[in-house]
Amino acid sequence: MENLNTFANKKAFNPLNTICIVTGGSSGIGLELIKELKSRKAKKVINIDIKNAGQNDIDFFQCDVGNSESVKVVFSEIYKKYENIDLVCCNAGVARDDDGLASEEHWNSVWKTNVLQHVNIVRNCISKMVEKKSGWFLITASAAGLLSQVGSATYSTTKHATVGFAEWLSITYGDSGIGVSLLCPQGVNTPMTKNIKDGGVAGINGMLEASEVAKISLDEMCKGKFLITPHKIVKKYIKIKSEDPDKWIIGMRKLYKKYVN
Repeated sequence: MENLNTFANKKAFNPLNTICIVTGGSSGIGLELIKELKSRKAKKVINIDIKNAGQNDIDFFQCDVGNSESVKVVFSEIYKKYENIDLVCCNAGVARDDDGLASEEHWNSVWKTNVLQHVNIVRNCISKMVEKKSGWFLITASAAGLLSQVGSATYSTTKHATVGFAEWLSITYGDSGIGVSLLCPQGVNTPMTKNIKDGGVAGINGMLEASEVAKISLDEMCKGKFLITPHKIVKKYIKIKSEDPDKWIIGMRKLYKKYVN
């Protein structure tokens, strides 16, 4: 095992006998995270989603995670049943094709799910976690949050915001016993991508199965890692972007012309 001292998280996450929440757990990466947590002997896994996939041995709460009051009610119910929450996988997300003409209503709908979800959840459990000096957040963003997403202003912007929030969360509460991991995959075979040929631009380096992403995520959390990039080439792209942003923008325009224009 790699030395934890090299990672932002001061400890590792072990799912054994833990109480875990997954948002968007009825399909895609969320569903596979639930399966992986169960296989690693989590004591209880709770799914928060707008639809119920009917998994056995899973507590389900129907909730729009972008709605502050709804999240407050759900977490109040969970804390009535369980003394503590060990892990929250903030995984729910939406993707929309759009451009500079996208309406305010359109922006708000994506922003609530992709960004305010994390804010709403943290607001309703961080105090209890800090009090116990224990708790972990796995926040699903995207490689688009580290790079960009051609063809979607809302997805690119909200995923950048998610990356920023996860970094802030770890900086602020990392010395208080709170773990944070940030998941940033490229193309993954999920309902979100099933109607896009080869995953579109996100699948340029190949598509991963959601089960692979879930396993990689838990493996990396068991090491204590903050940034999780299942597609290893993403770190190379980050380096290219940071070293020559102008060249990178020109390259992204070529991708835009190929995949969108």
